[in-house]
Amino acid sequence: MDAFDAIVIAYEEEAKQGEKAAFTTILQALQPGAKLLLVVGPEGGFDENEVNEWTGRGAQACAFGPRILRSETAPLYALAALSYALELK
Repeated sequence: MDAFDAIVIAYEEEAKQGEKAAFTTILQALQPGAKLLLVVGPEGGFDENEVNEWTGRGAQACAFGPRILRSETAPLYALAALSYALELK
């Protein structure tokens, strides 16, 4: 994890709690050439202990909007958001 400038954990509990800004904040703070690690969990989500361990090491748990995405669509959502935020400004 130390090799990355930002670490994002797609965590459905954040969406359930109404979190909306963390992913945007991280994307806005990325500098050209920054290394981003995006962690997307299995169907059914991560265990709370896993998320606590990762956030304790500097990762940011965040929602991808108000919806809970499937494991196979969450990375595509994130890539589209990254493209928009970093390439289409």
